[in-house]
Amino acid sequence: MTDKVLVSIKGTQHEFGEDGATEIITTGNYYFRNGKHYILYDELIPDTGEQVSSTLKMTPNRIDMIKHGSHSAHMVFEANTKNMAVYRTPYGMMEVCFNTFSVNMKETEKNIRVQTEYALEINEGYISDCSIEINIQARE
Repeated sequence: MTDKVLVSIKGTQHEFGEDGATEIITTGNYYFRNGKHYILYDELIPDTGEQVSSTLKMTPNRIDMIKHGSHSAHMVFEANTKNMAVYRTPYGMMEVCFNTFSVNMKETEKNIRVQTEYALEINEGYISDCSIEINIQARE
């Protein structure tokens, strides 16, 4: 994998027979250290246009998604585990819980694909089942 990558992250919320999806596509930097894949990238917050620095730290059964800025959180998706995070926004904080069912990673020389399925809870209330698809592609 090259150090310059194309990052695609698609989050889908499965609710009442309908799917609502959000996707970001951006460029980023990649490195591999101590058995973990690291991807650093910036993303824009749709409501404010603010740029937020984000880091993905990935192993075959765990994803850490870390955001820094006015929207900040350290979200952990680990197979068969329930993890809590505090999600900070300009409008206040939310306690978010991810009950992760599965994390699947497929690697090739120029690509990493990860898919996770989880139940989302906010402030101790079930919201919906969700999925995240991450695609990291080497840039030539």
